[in-house]
Amino acid sequence: MKRRLLIILLCTVAVLFIAGGLIAYQYTNQISFQNPPDPSSLPESEPQPSYVDISIASVGDILIHNTVYMAAYDSSTGLYDFSSQFQYVKSYLGNADITVANLETSLAGPEQGYSGYPKFNTPDSIVDALKESGIDIVTAANNHRLDQDITGFYRTIDVVKNKGLDIIGVKATEKETTYVVKDIKGVKVAFVNFGYGYPQYDGSLSINGLILPVNMTGLMDTFDPQDFDSSAQTIKARITEARQAGAEIVILCMHWGDEYHRLPSTFQQDLASVLADCGADVIFGGHPHVLQPFVFLATDNNGTVPVFYSQGNFISDQRQETVDNIYTEQGIIANVTIRVYPDHTHQVLQADAVPTWVNKKRLNNQLIYEVIPAKAALDNPGLYPLLKDADLERIRFCRDTVQKLMPEAGKELESQSN
Repeated sequence: MKRRLLIILLCTVAVLFIAGGLIAYQYTNQISFQNPPDPSSLPESEPQPSYVDISIASVGDILIHNTVYMAAYDSSTGLYDFSSQFQYVKSYLGNADITVANLETSLAGPEQGYSGYPKFNTPDSIVDALKESGIDIVTAANNHRLDQDITGFYRTIDVVKNKGLDIIGVKATEKETTYVVKDIKGVKVAFVNFGYGYPQYDGSLSINGLILPVNMTGLMDTFDPQDFDSSAQTIKARITEARQAGAEIVILCMHWGDEYHRLPSTFQQDLASVLADCGADVIFGGHPHVLQPFVFLATDNNGTVPVFYSQGNFISDQRQETVDNIYTEQGIIANVTIRVYPDHTHQVLQADAVPTWVNKKRLNNQLIYEVIPAKAALDNPGLYPLLKDADLERIRFCRDTVQKLMPEAGKELESQSN
């Protein structure tokens, strides 16, 4: 009996000991969890940057001559695929936060018949290729906007929007805007586009000799190249409107200048200076079909505005053999980096340009066009199987041309904010 009582007593003690240990373990862990960790034992966190950097890229004229869209035609499918024409520049275009291109053609549909110069009408799939290559916005206030009449005007807008790109410089209805304001890393950036138009006695506009009716003049942003003061005021008003819509930065895309002139006109230079003072933060130019110089303009408020007077042809059939002008084969991918601070001031950090050259070949009775990044091709010509020694000479000339026209490109600017 005593032995049984002793066993019971020992078991009871053991149970109490185990239970007490569990309670102590739970209590100890609970306290340990609640105690704050020693700050000195934690790894140091990365300091958060007090600014954001925004990169904007832009290319010149997308000029789709008949041979360019014929080269995109696949007889086995009956479709047009332009994607291979941009395969070597996709990485450059896609690296920027936003990339802009000048769509200097109409998208009036196959019913109108595809055509090149002088009245362009391009297969809709050009927009797919531009989007796939990294283009986000196309400018449309240019002298080929009425190539396919009013039908082409409206249909071009619809096609571009339906395929997921923004189109600026034009709009389909009065209640819309001709510009867009994009949110880039929390910063509102406006993209504005103007082209030239000649006012007529009845209030209509002449665009390349084609008439934009009075009831449609408000659907396209134009300036009068014969009236400097009215041009400056018209564009300034649009910049102000974009600012009032919340834009902290304004990117201005201008269709201006004289075709095939390698230097900007006095009108271009004077207008650029005024617009820089009026609030344009960057100016990209197109229309001359050849490259024009790049400059930094100092503004009245101690800012710095990069101006690319003309970015040349990004793709076209214009070249030495077709128009007897080797400079029409050349283009650039312009790049600008802007730093924006928490107090909403900003500064242009850097502006540079990637020289590009259009290659044209016939292979197995099929035309081929390729936009070639000049420096990359010269560094590694083996990566571009269609290039010949003569092509490399032209590419070298293209690179040298850009370096002469844009010696300031790539320069990092001193710290100054707007």
